[in-house]
Amino acid sequence: MTADSSNTSDIQKAQVQAYFSRTAANYVTSSSHRTGSDLQRLIELGEWDAALHAIDIATGGGHTALAIAPHVAQITVTDLTPAMLEQAKAFLTGQGVTNAQYRIADAEQLPFADNSFDRATCRIAPHHFPNVSQAVNEIARVLKTHGLFLLIDSCAPADPELNAFLNGIEKWRDNSHICSYTQEQWQTFFQEADLEIERAEMFRRTHNYREWTTRSQLSAEETSQLEAHILSRSQSVQSYFEIVKNEAGQLISFSADYILLKGRKK
Repeated sequence: MTADSSNTSDIQKAQVQAYFSRTAANYVTSSSHRTGSDLQRLIELGEWDAALHAIDIATGGGHTALAIAPHVAQITVTDLTPAMLEQAKAFLTGQGVTNAQYRIADAEQLPFADNSFDRATCRIAPHHFPNVSQAVNEIARVLKTHGLFLLIDSCAPADPELNAFLNGIEKWRDNSHICSYTQEQWQTFFQEADLEIERAEMFRRTHNYREWTTRSQLSAEETSQLEAHILSRSQSVQSYFEIVKNEAGQLISFSADYILLKGRKK
């Protein structure tokens, strides 16, 4: 990594910490993070066992860790942002979780020994990572042989116009957004980390526009400008992202793709 890229990465991580320090409580209560059939699917695919040690990377509000905790001996809950991890710890403790450890950790430089965990999860977070390839390699490093990595994140369409639209509005709403990757790119990240993909599933999530922008504390002016931008896009964009308006022409919701990958360390 060059000095310039290292500096850029540090700046991006500082933006992530600033954003989640400011909005941490919103991500604990966020309906799109605490609910969803993808959480149940993650449990169905995880091959859990009461003797396993799991790690949840970039836990956010702690919802994935909460789903996993009853199925393992211990879960290590990590996040880059101290304020976010404190919110997750308070949430999980309040939900009666007693088998969790908490650690501030950068997904790209995990402070754990090789072969430390049986299972690793990361849900709706890697689009904030400056170097996703490095993060996936780090997760593979700390997994034991034949351990599983279960990944869920936003997934950008391969079409350039649709891809630019999705990443553009995400960055507008939240300047700590780095990139949502395509399914092909995600599969490459796994393959390069020697993670054998055993399952790849695509699904859609619908975002209520007001909740989506309120969660990130977007100003009223920016919310209005972003809405106008979305509504002015081409018909192909409007159709793909299932833009829904009310009778007054106001933006109600849109839908976007997400990916679930199950990878096993060789």
